[in-house]
Amino acid sequence: MGDPKQPHEEYEQPEASQPELDSTDDAGGDGHVSGDADVVPAEEVTRLRDALLRTRAEMDNMEKRSRRELEKARRFQLEGLMRELLPVIDALDQGLDGADGGAASSEGLTLTRRLLLKALEQYGLEVIEPVGERFDPQWHEAMSMQPSEDAEPDTVLAVLQKGYRLHDRLLRAARVIVARND
Repeated sequence: MGDPKQPHEEYEQPEASQPELDSTDDAGGDGHVSGDADVVPAEEVTRLRDALLRTRAEMDNMEKRSRRELEKARRFQLEGLMRELLPVIDALDQGLDGADGGAASSEGLTLTRRLLLKALEQYGLEVIEPVGERFDPQWHEAMSMQPSEDAEPDTVLAVLQKGYRLHDRLLRAARVIVARND
């Protein structure tokens, strides 16, 4: 072992081990680089251009997907609140149905219900009141069937409980009585 203050030969910086380019060779294309080292082969240009186009397309798709997801989240952000308010609307409806003729209380309930629905409709709430429409299991829940001479079969005769949707998403199906053939 040598002097500890002297750097050991093993730890000395090795000289550059890169091969030297022979500039005396001709530019015949036999593997040696000539003076035009910046020239990129056409295949490489094509490959890089394709990669760039794919990357741009992926970025565009990600941006569009993000916009769609953000719009969907914005449209349905109030869904939970609206579900919680449906029993309040039902209570107002029941209060109106059971009003004993007191004009002031009936009028107050009607006004309160109208104001609440108007506020919720501004955010996309839609009431499903399908009397006279064809029964649609996507939006209606059949509670019973009744014979009817006046209505077509599978037509909604009465609504037992109104349904609601937020934009195109069902919050609660309308509970209905459906006409049947006898």
